[in-house]
Amino acid sequence: MCTENKYNTQDTCGLDMDTRMIAIGIFGILFASSITVLLTGVSEESQSSESGVVFVAGDPLFQGEGHDHMNASQHQAGTDNIEQLAFNPLTTPGNAEVSVARSPDGRVYTYQAGWNDMHIVDVTNASDPQVMGVYNDPNTQVLDVKYLEYNGNEYVILQNQLV
Repeated sequence: MCTENKYNTQDTCGLDMDTRMIAIGIFGILFASSITVLLTGVSEESQSSESGVVFVAGDPLFQGEGHDHMNASQHQAGTDNIEQLAFNPLTTPGNAEVSVARSPDGRVYTYQAGWNDMHIVDVTNASDPQVMGVYNDPNTQVLDVKYLEYNGNEYVILQNQLV
């Protein structure tokens, strides 16, 4: 469809056709490249093996019927690249919430959430950890523990849940 420009006596029919041809060309290139990517991706997926992740040490989630989190013998998962330097039995078995921080005096402490308590352990000498303090609250479960140093003061922030 040709239109006549009232300010210029030339018609714009050729310009409209050029614009349409460029748009169709761009669409064709995008369509062809999309189909190529899809076909290439499908063929690579069909050639890849369907084997999932294999854990050499067995099932990483060894929690079947009757699994007891309080029984340490049911948690004997280990690895060869970690060496246990020391063990300090805390007052109650706990959560896996641990925060480690270097204090202003240069010592390194862990803040470990137990079931209903929180332990502050000096681990500056990793082969001889020393319990420095225990916060007990028999009516809560400690869910999270964080250490914060602010304006020269040290804070331990706990998230507890009533039980």
